[in-house]
Amino acid sequence: MLVRGIGIRDIGTVLKISITKVLKVLKSTKYQIKPKQTHYDCLEIDEFWTYVGKKKIWLIYAYHRDTGEIVSFVWGKQDMKTAKN
Repeated sequence: MLVRGIGIRDIGTVLKISITKVLKVLKSTKYQIKPKQTHYDCLEIDEFWTYVGKKKIWLIYAYHRDTGEIVSFVWGKQDMKTAKN
């Protein structure tokens, strides 16, 4: 849902769970994306963020426009540590 642009609050509403629960599930997941190709000529990088309470959560992802594939992502605090991951 996040990749489709649905926010944390909307996910909580659709699934009828708290925002805190959504974040706990996201933090605890060990899901890893396995790119379908070994080489991409061009990737787009995009990001979005949302507030959860007073915390700002930031998601950065690499996207291949031609196939619609999300190649990589990272999320966390809006700082350089997250951006460098």
